[in-house]
Amino acid sequence: MADPAVCCFITKTLCSQGGRLGLPELRQLVGLSAQQLEETLSTAGPQRFLVVQRDGGGREVLAVSALQVCVRRECGGCERLHLCKLQLMGKCYLGPRCKYSHDIVNGENKKVLKTHGLTGLDENELRVLLLQNDPFLLPDVCQFYNRKSDTCNQQKNCNKLHVCRHFLRGECRFFPCKRSHNLSDTHTLTVLKAGGIGADIASNIQTICDHKHMEFNKELEKGRKKKENPTAKAPKDNEEDKCDEICVFYVSRYCKNKDDPSKAYFGPVDWGRLWIDADRFITICHIDGSILDKNIDFQTMTCGSSKLRRLSTVSSVVKPTYVLTTQWIWYWKNDQGRWIEYGEQGEGSSVNSPSSAIIENLYLADPNATISFQAGLHHYELNFKEMIQTNISFKTKRQVCRRPKFVSSEDVEKIKKGPRESSIQSQAYPSHWDTSALPDVGYKAVEIGKTTSEYHKIKQMFQQTMGRYSVVNIQRIQNPSLWKVFQWQKEQMKRENGGKEVDEKLLFHGTKSSHMDAICFHNFDWRICGTNGTNYGKGSYFARDASYSHAYCPPGLKTNIMFVARVLVGDFVKGHATYVRPPAKSSNGLRFYDSCVDNEFNPSIFVVFEKYQIYPEYLIEYKEEQKQCIVS
Repeated sequence: MADPAVCCFITKTLCSQGGRLGLPELRQLVGLSAQQLEETLSTAGPQRFLVVQRDGGGREVLAVSALQVCVRRECGGCERLHLCKLQLMGKCYLGPRCKYSHDIVNGENKKVLKTHGLTGLDENELRVLLLQNDPFLLPDVCQFYNRKSDTCNQQKNCNKLHVCRHFLRGECRFFPCKRSHNLSDTHTLTVLKAGGIGADIASNIQTICDHKHMEFNKELEKGRKKKENPTAKAPKDNEEDKCDEICVFYVSRYCKNKDDPSKAYFGPVDWGRLWIDADRFITICHIDGSILDKNIDFQTMTCGSSKLRRLSTVSSVVKPTYVLTTQWIWYWKNDQGRWIEYGEQGEGSSVNSPSSAIIENLYLADPNATISFQAGLHHYELNFKEMIQTNISFKTKRQVCRRPKFVSSEDVEKIKKGPRESSIQSQAYPSHWDTSALPDVGYKAVEIGKTTSEYHKIKQMFQQTMGRYSVVNIQRIQNPSLWKVFQWQKEQMKRENGGKEVDEKLLFHGTKSSHMDAICFHNFDWRICGTNGTNYGKGSYFARDASYSHAYCPPGLKTNIMFVARVLVGDFVKGHATYVRPPAKSSNGLRFYDSCVDNEFNPSIFVVFEKYQIYPEYLIEYKEEQKQCIVS
């Protein structure tokens, strides 16, 4: 992590020189060695310092910040500066009569500047930083130009910007875009100059917006690829044409899509066996790796000098109602070298650990995750990537493995002829969900009927503090994988709470529309969704009141979106900006609070550090009601 004081001094230096400097000039002014400066800029990243190539060679550094001015006339408190926009531009002549604050260093603004590591900036330096980073301070964008027809009748006589509004906010999805992204044309520069923004700052804004546009579209492209093929892995050893999933339809009966390249087709299938290349198999292998006269290394997937790959049908937790799916069993290795199945009693203990089905759900949700669980009095961490279980108190480490349950050919025939018992709970999702919209992977957004009690409940919650806004529609997010993990986390917290019910709330979360898909697919993650709020810890922030979350929705849009999440707040404590997880609540340091809040006695803001405690349940689309003009 870069030194906050050094970063603040570099930002102050850049802003005192117009927000942009060449690397040699900056190094001379801040008094750091070339290596120290490079390391600081690299560690802080482009969200703080954007390093770009100069046209004539060499590199330049621009001051970047997520700091913004609050756009609301009435705000119940947020993580933005509360300042008069005109005062910042040197154009407010109302003085004490102005409804907006002119005091940069009042208690509220001081706290916001401290959160962003900008306490040392004076008013002029802050003005430069905000001008090149906060689109709210720019002249208004022409709404006519930004409509479908992208034409403004006033053309060059228009006193508003003829620029793509999404580009200025770093959210333009088009590459290239049919609307202008150029801030240096004559009309745009004239409008900017009239708004108090010179050509140099305009050039800085152009560079920063170009970078954000490029990065935003890179992330979108990654998201599209994941959505198209969420389970895809990088090809290794020229094996991109080989697939490890056997088509479950082909195995059980007949598949009409036999040429589908995303599935493997073999027949007859020898259940529970390993295949070498595509035409040879090795006889049934046991959990300890022994197979008749040969040994298999399941960690490296090799048998002697031969490479192995395991072919299996889809996991039973993904398709619980299908026959001939693969039931994966999870094991841990005890001191005697014996593999113990999860869910069974451990040695000398009458308390079961989580079942294989639960662990399989967590693994499929994120194969690189580290999960926490409790068995009896002991707390453990299970690292999927390393396949290691660690006792948190004693630091004892045990090997873990994931193996398919053996099914004989006789079992296969029985399964084909009769119903199969599911390896997981039959109720894998709430009873009110639309069963026609249950995806194998990812989520489906189902619009809720406006006459239903479910719709009225969420609408009423929203309008308690958002009376001036009307609800356009409400969608229910149906993601079976996230729901199963959420239910597991709930049971885990209940067990740790001595069997008492866990405090669960429906809370609001405002965000950009660009984050919507990732949240619905992978859940909330403050590292991805942003760090607007950090006063009570570095986690995902949720609010009791929709009006608070509304402050974090992009302003100026026709309609906005807001999540209503089901959150396991559990036992909470007042948060602090330095927290990266809730503090310990037991003297031995083994039990922790479940979340952090702004006020322990009347909480309105909740911070959650563990994403499994959250389920993104609803998505509200809403708009501001049109003010009616009454002519008397």
